[in-house]
Amino acid sequence: MDQRIPTLFVCHGDDGGPFFHPCRRMQDALRAADIEYEKVIAAHGNPIPFLRKGSRDELRAATGTTKLPTLKLPDGTVISHSGDIIAWVDAQQAH
Repeated sequence: MDQRIPTLFVCHGDDGGPFFHPCRRMQDALRAADIEYEKVIAAHGNPIPFLRKGSRDELRAATGTTKLPTLKLPDGTVISHSGDIIAWVDAQQAH
């Protein structure tokens, strides 16, 4: 991972998901703001925990949470709610 740019952790739906899906919307927002980021597909399967395939242990180790989408900034700050990620993107555009 490039430690100088944020890392966006998303589910397997990724860019191919419906336009309203948070993992896709966060990527669209980052691209629209011309913010370079690294993407990690951190989960597969169902958003409902007991229906998921595999675990989110690696996601938890990297970010401290199992929520997706999650944005990890180069300074180690973790933003794990869509609204908070959008607020961060908006703040970057204000600079």
